[in-house]
Amino acid sequence: MFGNFKLYPKSGVNPHHSPAYPLEWDCTLRTVEVVTRVDPAKIDAMLEGSGFERINDRVAFRFMLSPGHTLSVHKGAMFDLMITVAVRYQDLFTQTHIYMYCSDPIGMVAGRELFGYTKKDCTYQFDEDAFGATRGWVNRRGFQLAEFTFKPDDSAPIVRLVDGDEQPGGEIHVRRLPHPERPEPAYEDVVYRLTPLEYSAPLAGKVDLKLYPSEFDPIADLEPEVLGAHFMASRVYAGGFELEDRRLLKRLTP
Repeated sequence: MFGNFKLYPKSGVNPHHSPAYPLEWDCTLRTVEVVTRVDPAKIDAMLEGSGFERINDRVAFRFMLSPGHTLSVHKGAMFDLMITVAVRYQDLFTQTHIYMYCSDPIGMVAGRELFGYTKKDCTYQFDEDAFGATRGWVNRRGFQLAEFTFKPDDSAPIVRLVDGDEQPGGEIHVRRLPHPERPEPAYEDVVYRLTPLEYSAPLAGKVDLKLYPSEFDPIADLEPEVLGAHFMASRVYAGGFELEDRRLLKRLTP
């Protein structure tokens, strides 16, 4: 069911005697990344209370297909849309996902419970042709959220999440557990992870990105200005105790 990975009873994953998912996984990765500029005040509003320091005004929309993902063996692949900003926290130069959408329920739940991911459920399309063009969409519960078309073009600029050769590494989030009696957190902490990832050199291209208004998923309210887009692939993408840097950095509540 989960490839070669085992379940860990009494690991903290419910149910205690028969956990819903393993704590390790692997897959390959194919990503169309659209780098945009967003009003810094909108980014700051989403980071409020986290302690994370915004680095710039860029937001990356990453449409990510994970063929062979071991948390989604029965479907053959998992998909994520990660909407990402670069941040600093303590001595870390890293990134946080202000919105995330995931096609697999176990991928969604495990990400939220273990690492505080902002993942919500979605359906998707991610189709590549023989010439390297990619098109797709993201839909949540019958509401279209995003559509994109990417075509390789050597004349297009390559714009990364930050300027310079060094890009932010890993991911950081505030993990929250809601209070059962009232609408507030019962528990909050800051969690960081750095997974193995060996992306190919970015392949530049032109992109058409469309975002749709949604009351419950207001990603269109970011009103992003597209700066550039590129395609990347990695044969290495995995999570596990011996493979990645996983840290609980700070307990916030209680």
